[in-house]
Amino acid sequence: MRLLIVLLIGAAFFFLQGLIFRKNWHKGVNVDIDFEKNTVREGDKNTLIEVIKNDKILPLPVVLVKFSMTRTFLFSKESNASVTDQYYRKEYFSCRPYQMVTRKYAFTASKRGQYSLSSFDLICKDYFFKQNVFASLKHFASVLVLPGRIREGEIPKNFLPLSREIISRIKLTEDPFSFLSVREYQPYDPMNHINWKATAKNASLFVNTFHTTNKRNVVLLLNLETESIRRGETIAEAAIKIASFLTAHFITEQIPVALYSNGTDCETGEKIAIEAGCDEGHIRQIDVALARLKVADFYDPFTKLMEECVEKEDTENEYIIISNNRSEEILKLFTEFKAEGHKMTFLVPEYTANSIKPLVDNGMDIIKWGIDYEE
Repeated sequence: MRLLIVLLIGAAFFFLQGLIFRKNWHKGVNVDIDFEKNTVREGDKNTLIEVIKNDKILPLPVVLVKFSMTRTFLFSKESNASVTDQYYRKEYFSCRPYQMVTRKYAFTASKRGQYSLSSFDLICKDYFFKQNVFASLKHFASVLVLPGRIREGEIPKNFLPLSREIISRIKLTEDPFSFLSVREYQPYDPMNHINWKATAKNASLFVNTFHTTNKRNVVLLLNLETESIRRGETIAEAAIKIASFLTAHFITEQIPVALYSNGTDCETGEKIAIEAGCDEGHIRQIDVALARLKVADFYDPFTKLMEECVEKEDTENEYIIISNNRSEEILKLFTEFKAEGHKMTFLVPEYTANSIKPLVDNGMDIIKWGIDYEE
């Protein structure tokens, strides 16, 4: 009889704790998953931060947090995570009453883009580890990965004389009475611009720069359609990096840059069209737009984009086409615009092992930008 009473009390206790647990486990429980930095550059480190808070008197013996995110975030190999089409993570917590637990995990953002975490699953075991309670919670955390930087050794040698030529043409009408800033000497700078005081102070040549009287722009036309379907995404990503590099390159020289592309924004679905600007904020604006580009969704044929931009922009501007695709229609339109007096250059992102055919004998109209491919 005494044993039966003990068993009945035990069963009642088991049932009662289960009932109390089911009704109260989620109260005062807050889970937050976020990134240390909301914006990073491709190849940079970032940190995933998980915080769980149990703000009540009842402890939580085992809490399982499950979620998935892009596999382009490279974490160190861990037993509680797996990578297939996505990065899947399971994290176990144990929370005492009124306790907050924080965990941090470093990762590398390996690919540019807009990434978000929209939900996660919460699973909790009762005090006898016999029943599970489950909740699927809406959540929002995002990180923007800007295009990676192009290193000095990745810049084609024949691009440098082209760059000097473009810069010298635009700055041909500098106003000598409108001082702008001091910067390091470049091979194309005239000797009479050297600032001898700054040169002596820094032990290297520095020059004065001036505002120009003729506001001409560099207009970048970015085509994400590629010649090859195989590994085409790699070429498109390289083209985006080139556009980012050229933006910073010319704006650093105080030359306004505009960007137009037939690629679409991953959030709005609209094509990319950014008018000319010339400051750090404009570099950031273009980088953000490039980060959000979808490489497999084209708003318009590139020839239509070329016609619209050339018609819209000034004849005196410098047009730089960034396109792996050299279709007959694109090259024909490129040649026609040059014949009309437009200053145009064609940059071709292409694998180093592949060759391209120049359009003219001097080879300056079309320049190959070599891309190394790693298996």
